[in-house]
Amino acid sequence: MNRSATSVGTIELVLAMILSGTIGYFVISSEQSLWNVVFFRCVIGATVLGVYAYFSGLIRREFFKRSVLWAIILGGITLVSNWIFLFASFHYIPFSIATVAYHMQPLFLVLAGALITREKLSSSLLFWLSMAFIGLFLIVELDLKAIAALFAGDADFSSEPSAIIGLLLALGAALLYTVTTLLTKKFSQVPSTFVALVQVVIGVFMLLPFMDFSHLPTQTSQWIDLLVLGAVLTGFMYIIMYDSFQKLPTSLIAILSFIYPVTALFVDYAAFSTQISLWQGLGVLLVLLAVCAVKFDWKLSFKH
Repeated sequence: MNRSATSVGTIELVLAMILSGTIGYFVISSEQSLWNVVFFRCVIGATVLGVYAYFSGLIRREFFKRSVLWAIILGGITLVSNWIFLFASFHYIPFSIATVAYHMQPLFLVLAGALITREKLSSSLLFWLSMAFIGLFLIVELDLKAIAALFAGDADFSSEPSAIIGLLLALGAALLYTVTTLLTKKFSQVPSTFVALVQVVIGVFMLLPFMDFSHLPTQTSQWIDLLVLGAVLTGFMYIIMYDSFQKLPTSLIAILSFIYPVTALFVDYAAFSTQISLWQGLGVLLVLLAVCAVKFDWKLSFKH
């Protein structure tokens, strides 16, 4: 692999992951409903991606085959739904914590692959999954009584169990993104930028009925937040991220992807003074370690 191409790809992916870690800040800072935020993200992102795709010659007739488009459209529905779930989780737990939980997606992808191929889950994978869920348990600082009350139907959602809702929304977003990833693999012959363009356009039509036009941003700073979210953190970020994927080996992509949740932790602390406890810090390490183990297929020996 060309060394200069690898260097450019590394810079692109590092920048893309750092930008990803700031998404939660702009979502919260815009002070818009999650429907409005995702709608404007799709509209502005589609504009940037559309201009880029047009001048790059990525909009071609062969990409508009019915079988290909239907798969992309379904992927667009799951992608935009994943944004809705993730942004909704920010109302219940700090966006940095939600981002770490969302980073469970690689684990779900491996699980989904095993279910599709009907392969037996290895002892190592079960161990890493258990570690990740223990980490999530520590991150949201739940206690056993709160969990028992939730499943018994006696939970008071005005307090502690709200963390459960936030966690479930973030994990739901990760599951939806897993489906998006699996669908994307079905049309690998289509340029990723074109796929992203179609998907965000689908998002515009999906969210239009839910838009709250009576509560649009009233301050310039809010419009800037939405502009950054759509133009920079969607359009530009997807372009450089997909470009980097073509230049880097899978192992390096896996390593650099951890910049995303780590950046979110720092941004959340800097912007909203969100501090994590020692136990939460341990939970973050367990989740990231488990994800790393699955990405690199670390095997454990359980023989006596």
